[in-house]
Amino acid sequence: MNAVLLESPDLDAPAQMALDEAVLDGADPATCILRFFRWRRTRGDWPITFGVSMAYDEVEAAALNRGAPAASARVRRATGGGIVYHDVDLTFSFVFPWSRLTSPGVVYKNLHLAAHLGLKSRGFETRLWAPPSALEELPGLRAECFSGPEPKDLVLPGGGKVLGGALRRRGETGLYQGSLRPEAFGAEPLVLREAIVEGISLQWRLLFVPRPISPQALAAAERLRQTKYAVDRWNKRR
Repeated sequence: MNAVLLESPDLDAPAQMALDEAVLDGADPATCILRFFRWRRTRGDWPITFGVSMAYDEVEAAALNRGAPAASARVRRATGGGIVYHDVDLTFSFVFPWSRLTSPGVVYKNLHLAAHLGLKSRGFETRLWAPPSALEELPGLRAECFSGPEPKDLVLPGGGKVLGGALRRRGETGLYQGSLRPEAFGAEPLVLREAIVEGISLQWRLLFVPRPISPQALAAAERLRQTKYAVDRWNKRR
């Protein structure tokens, strides 16, 4: 299977979401595509993304309660999950062939196990989270992604969540969008990025080849940014 490591430009939140969708739409069914976000942030401001099914009023209330700047972008993702504050996080996406026989739980397990293996190779201890008992009632979807772990999230030995993600499936291709908290490891983002690349390479048996984003994908992403991710009709639709 082919594997591509996309070289990403600096982008704001609407453009990041648009580029992920454009890459998903144009992906070869036999190719895996990994991209690390390079955020375009202004001083004192940081982007916010939230799951496709969330109510905008809930997001706005949570963001204000968190002390997020009023000018921070609030952008609805195409994937599910809760609110993610992109202040200092390491954000990445992964486009992959998604077999009809593979459940979302298996996808999360395989990707987060890959991140675990890569981090372990650099001396960082993590584990996949599971409820203490199979009989324990699980909480509903948390409004804020890092307010607590969901099954198969990556956590520190003490239980603190460090990696969560969300999924979108389109035909035979899937999109995973993940957020890793670097401050939990006291390591430079580049070290954590290399750990994730190595872990996915080992777990999925891939050899990533760096490649620039095509002009076609960038043009498609710009159209999506202007018509979808940067407009209230999408972001405030619920």
